[in-house]
Amino acid sequence: MTEPEAYKRCQQSTNRLSAACNRLWLGNLLAIFGLGAATLLSLFARTFWLGDLAANLRVQLVLGLIVTAVLTSACRQWRWLLLLLLLLTVHLPFFGSLIQQTSTDTSEPAITVTTANVFTGNTNYAAVEAELRSADADIIAVLELSSDLRKHLASTFQDDYRFSLADSQDNGNFGIGLYSRHSFEFAKLTYFNDESIQSIVASLTVKGRRFQLVATHTLPPMDERGFNHRNRHLQRLAMEVQRLRKQAPDVPVIVMGDLNLTPWSPLFAGFENSSGLRRASQAFDATPTWYRYPGFPFGLVLDHVLTTKELQCSSCRVGSDVGSDHRFVTVDLGVATGRLSPE
Repeated sequence: MTEPEAYKRCQQSTNRLSAACNRLWLGNLLAIFGLGAATLLSLFARTFWLGDLAANLRVQLVLGLIVTAVLTSACRQWRWLLLLLLLLTVHLPFFGSLIQQTSTDTSEPAITVTTANVFTGNTNYAAVEAELRSADADIIAVLELSSDLRKHLASTFQDDYRFSLADSQDNGNFGIGLYSRHSFEFAKLTYFNDESIQSIVASLTVKGRRFQLVATHTLPPMDERGFNHRNRHLQRLAMEVQRLRKQAPDVPVIVMGDLNLTPWSPLFAGFENSSGLRRASQAFDATPTWYRYPGFPFGLVLDHVLTTKELQCSSCRVGSDVGSDHRFVTVDLGVATGRLSPE
């Protein structure tokens, strides 16, 4: 090969590499604009449904910003990198709830609870029952309870969970049931917004201690109507928790279910503050509980157990795939020493 030919081939390779880099940067730039727009939307999460949606996708946005920041650094685009760092500072404070101290000043677990969104169309009843049994909880909230699953659980499962209150639903995703190893002192079906979306309020005694529980499932905020509906549901749920506290100040309250809201939304902190509840989780635990689409990265944290201050989480477990788009959440709750005495 002559020297001019070698030079020509080298120049062609350089041009192809330059074109590839330009295309990569163009794609990265489009990603930056998209991530920037979603970040700006998240600032309006309290009042606008798309803003709330962006806030609930905060984990995905942060991961996207980190990837684009790495590519931007490789391309030596320092001004764009500075913008990405500024966008990251918008999101990072909302993960402060992960940096929490797990108190050691608790007794052994006083109660174990499970919230299980089983998905109405899921017919894998044997796997659902096996997962519920493996949780070994004192009380289980089953969401999206169909009439066929209710009949299935009415057989051998209720040999262990003899006490229950349920309202199954086949046309929709808001059937609900509460299954307990301990007798209810009180249990009722109620609603916090819409009569077609039932919740359950109950009280019971476990190991000599009394607890009040609420099992609930909000409407997904996938449009303005759903956003407003879910927010009203949470507002009235917070009022119910305050009513229960006023009625029995020394009895802890546990709320469990699918809130269709992640801890990264400012509305979650607003609900915690208005209700006096705190999410029961362990430090640095952001395990997703919802996986709707196979290609959707990392899922969302939508299923929660929240408690009043007398109770603290000693263990939190997220279950496996049993045919639902959700994973079951099981929490062991201990009583802070000296804060609550057995009745």
